[in-house]
Amino acid sequence: MIDVREVDESELRRRVREIWRVYDAIFHDAPDFDAWRDTMLLRHAARDRFRFVGAFDGDALVGMAWGYVGAPGQYYTDSVRRALGDEVADRWQPAFELVELGVLESYRGRGTGGAVYARIMQGVTLPAMLSTWDDDADPAVRLYRRAGWVRLGVHPSADGSRQMQIMGLSP
Repeated sequence: MIDVREVDESELRRRVREIWRVYDAIFHDAPDFDAWRDTMLLRHAARDRFRFVGAFDGDALVGMAWGYVGAPGQYYTDSVRRALGDEVADRWQPAFELVELGVLESYRGRGTGGAVYARIMQGVTLPAMLSTWDDDADPAVRLYRRAGWVRLGVHPSADGSRQMQIMGLSP
């Protein structure tokens, strides 16, 4: 049975290398460990209302999600404002920014992603925002749409290779 739970800062730091390995297995875009740890996970962990949820099979991490409340001056918050314009962004920000959600391939199709999603969003009372592929056939997009997320606009991926859609969820 998969155990889905919030991970505190102490456990997050203890499991950071395992989190990196699972992240890379899911997304296939992790830079080297030190860069990912310092410029992504721990930088995000220092932000307002950061939350990390893990899905565990026994003691092994098999899925995860994290997010925080964004603020002006942060990359995603500012890039969304540029992409959507001030009028739309003013309605959606500040927001809980769902940064990552993923499950190892061998655990997909069993409800693990939905359970991780439900736990990370539990108690979120602000609007929520995320970026994902601009592809309605993508399983993540389907999960978010079923949960009530709507498409707000588009922006290029960080590397400029694809269009990403910005999605929002009203509280």
